[in-house]
Amino acid sequence: GSSGAVTVEGDVPIAYVKRLNSVRMNPTDAGSATPGGDLYIRDKSSPSATEYNITGRVTAGQGDVSRPEVSYDGKKIVFAMHCAPQSPCSHDAAYPTVQDTTWSIWEYDFSQAKTLDQGDLRRVMSIADASKGDDYDPAYLPGGQGFVFTSNRQAKSSAKATSGASLGASLFPGQPGYTTLDEYEREDTANLHTMDARGANIQQISFNQSHDRSPTVLQNGKIMYSRWDHVGGRNHFSIFTVKPDGTGMFVLYGAHSAGTSRLHPREMQDGRVVTDLMPLSGTKEGGALMILDVQNYSEADTPAKNGVPQNGGQQQATTKPIDFNTRGISLNGRVTTPYPLWDGTNRVLYAFSPCQVTDTKTNRVVACADLTQAQLALLTDGKRLLVDSAKDEFQDTAPPAYSIQMFNLANQTVRTVVKADTQFIYKDPVALMARPEPNRLPTAIPTTPGPAIEIGTLDVRSVYDTDDKGRMGDPVLSAAERSINAIPKIAPTDPEDTRSLVADIAALKDPANRHYLTRPARFVRITRAVATPNSSMGLREVIGETDFEMQKILGYADVEPDGSFRIDVPADAPIAITVTDAEGRAFQAHTNWVQVRPGEQRTCDGCHSPRRGGALNSGALLPPANAYHPNTLLQTSAASQTMALTRNVRTLTPDIAFTDVWADTSKSNVKVMPCISLRYAGNTKCDASGKLSATPDPANDLKTAVPVPSPEDGSITINYLDHIQPLWDLKRTTSVGTYSCVDCHQSPDLKKLDLRSDKLTGITGTGRAASYQKLLVGAVQLGADGKPITRIEEGVQVAVLEAPRVDVSASQDEAVGLARKSRLMEILSGEELMADPNTRILYPTPVEKAATTSPTPNHATLLNKAEKRLLAEWIDLGGQYYNNPYVNGELRKINTLDAATFNTKIRDVLNRNCNTCHQAGLATDRFVLTGSDKGDFNNTLSMINNVCDPDNSYLLSRPSLRGGVHPSMLPATTPPTALLPVGSADYMTIRTWIGAGCKARIVPPLPTP
Repeated sequence: GSSGAVTVEGDVPIAYVKRLNSVRMNPTDAGSATPGGDLYIRDKSSPSATEYNITGRVTAGQGDVSRPEVSYDGKKIVFAMHCAPQSPCSHDAAYPTVQDTTWSIWEYDFSQAKTLDQGDLRRVMSIADASKGDDYDPAYLPGGQGFVFTSNRQAKSSAKATSGASLGASLFPGQPGYTTLDEYEREDTANLHTMDARGANIQQISFNQSHDRSPTVLQNGKIMYSRWDHVGGRNHFSIFTVKPDGTGMFVLYGAHSAGTSRLHPREMQDGRVVTDLMPLSGTKEGGALMILDVQNYSEADTPAKNGVPQNGGQQQATTKPIDFNTRGISLNGRVTTPYPLWDGTNRVLYAFSPCQVTDTKTNRVVACADLTQAQLALLTDGKRLLVDSAKDEFQDTAPPAYSIQMFNLANQTVRTVVKADTQFIYKDPVALMARPEPNRLPTAIPTTPGPAIEIGTLDVRSVYDTDDKGRMGDPVLSAAERSINAIPKIAPTDPEDTRSLVADIAALKDPANRHYLTRPARFVRITRAVATPNSSMGLREVIGETDFEMQKILGYADVEPDGSFRIDVPADAPIAITVTDAEGRAFQAHTNWVQVRPGEQRTCDGCHSPRRGGALNSGALLPPANAYHPNTLLQTSAASQTMALTRNVRTLTPDIAFTDVWADTSKSNVKVMPCISLRYAGNTKCDASGKLSATPDPANDLKTAVPVPSPEDGSITINYLDHIQPLWDLKRTTSVGTYSCVDCHQSPDLKKLDLRSDKLTGITGTGRAASYQKLLVGAVQLGADGKPITRIEEGVQVAVLEAPRVDVSASQDEAVGLARKSRLMEILSGEELMADPNTRILYPTPVEKAATTSPTPNHATLLNKAEKRLLAEWIDLGGQYYNNPYVNGELRKINTLDAATFNTKIRDVLNRNCNTCHQAGLATDRFVLTGSDKGDFNNTLSMINNVCDPDNSYLLSRPSLRGGVHPSMLPATTPPTALLPVGSADYMTIRTWIGAGCKARIVPPLPTP
């Protein structure tokens, strides 16, 4: 209602922040600040209650405040505050030479105050420590342990830490120290940290490559927070939990449920979780109010136990639904920063912003409710171009108008507590009332110096123990593999298991069973993120045409017959786990980062195993004991022990090599699994018994540059130009003669493969090799009418590209191994793996022929085993151009053509000379101009196949009639006319722009027209 005297289930004192409505707020923004924000308190949750500015005396109106959190006794508030230069809060008398203008953690203590506004205000850390990074999102740890908070100080996750035994000293061996950016390459990455109550003993406890935000403590003592999972195409915020010492990190909810960003999760009194759900950006952190049943569901449609309905993991709390999927207007407004009350009233405080737009004619903010249906239809039409939407009278540009509201979940009543303002927003409400203190969990991190301080252990009982989506089951196998290497199935015996069929572990691990010889999972590969340095130069061009960031390989280990593995990995590092086949090709791209703390042993039932029932691989190790090799250790192992735990070979190696230690061929029906040798160099052959012998196998060694393990950590770095391009340049003796791949694949035709890379013949407008671009980027797709196909993407018309030969797309729901679904790997392996059938039509397997003019070898025999392994590794890592950001101590730089010059000069030339025919919908070849800055720049770069020979690039050769007859608007009987005559002003403008990309600066003289 409108009356401030109305109360609902009793008023409570509250705190909240007041900030300028121009502040940038997105889930992907860790801590934007705009001067003018402060912390406020009211002694009642009523619009008529007195409002106290708690921080104004130290911010002088020039600071900013966010994310207050209340102590468990309800008498203190911890929050983040950003101080302006020379403001009172930016200085401390104890450190007269230090000025803190970062986000820092502050505490307001009113436990001894007579009134709420007379408490004590303090910076929690010393100002010297506080100034070392931006710290936000604080919360109290139970039992007086101190605080958990989010920070970009990167004490251990970056190479800034280089002292003593700190792991940071070896994070990036041989590289200069640097701070790291998130996986958008935008901001310093902010991860979870803890400190004691005095602000000392600061410890980093999470090691994500993108932000970890909004931590709070659950009643069980674990920290719940929003984790930005952004690996490859996976790009969302899920809810994770971790213990205060950083051990036991695991997803709680939302890895595969509808919605993108669950940002401010909080535990409710009944054990459920309330959160807001929104897009990654564009809504000022506003979304739907969601209730998550995390006790009974791990996903919206994934029950954690029997007897629970299939769907029911999440539901909107409000009767009127709020749009949480799109960035456009939400007719029912948006909610942010919910806070559940623990007083038995089933109420939630939150900030609410109604649906509003800007009337461009009057420059007024107008409520969406006042618009006509036709006006609303224009605003909600996601298929319109931005240039058309910009002409509308009503625009979705109104600033947010967050007010504080009290919402009763039971009867859906809403009461405004703090009214909206025209210049400010009110958000982050918290109730100043006591609530039960959570359980205090003991630390499991060793404090004694030693090897355990540097490593942790991953113990997986069976990779075949997977969920009903089969993310390590039949869906990751090809049709041929499912018929030959099928994973045997049986009905589950666990009453809590809701899967219809599960892997038959007993059959897989029995050397007398045929499935022992055909089991698909053979090795586990561990990779580690190589973070992007914070550099004004930008490194996206260095990383390449991929959604993945840089990575390096830490090593391999066997996957045992029962699907188990147990390996030591670096502690406090973002690592990824992929299971590979016998050729070293991953079954699935791992699209999130895993971590272990020093000395931690992380045990999992399987790969994406369901969170109900026991592990599949928990029976006796040796049911058919007479089938195993007579080894005392194996015969006396514990009944519930996995084969990996029994062997206990925990060390990663740079080599892919296997010899069967289990099968005893002296027993009936037992056959040994043949050996595997997939080393870069020093390969050996199998002997008559199937074991690795000492007989060299040089035919399967690399003849090109061998990736050398790092002397510091044994890691392997693969760069395209250093290791993959030499495979195309190498001369090979084939069935039809001696050729390199480049000898045949150097056609300038846009539709054909060009594998050149030489600095004078094969550098494209991106600054990268032509071969790389051709493998990673498909050509513009043409429709049945021969015209380019386009689509509208976020208001911009973009060209639709054909599938590339190397497929590095992966997300949380489509993460089949990259090499195994790349058509290039299928052609060079001679197998049909997981490539899309349409891609096989687009790039058919070359037919071997011994013709004198254009002989074609058998492509399946071109590469040896080591070369195929190397190629698979490069693709599985994400197909990066470079996987290390530095060379000889200097940041790498790719000489991409200048986008600013394109927008100021080149686009004008193209619009005047080319737009008539090449605009979207009219173009009859693969060059299409859509009108978007980024799209037109990239499409134009695809027309530049050699920056050192600009005259023969597609962009200039055809309109100048040097590269064949250019389609003309003139009648067919009229001689074609050059649209860009050689030497003309427009021709020279483009020629100069292209030639600037030639590092060698060897641009041929202007050709004779």
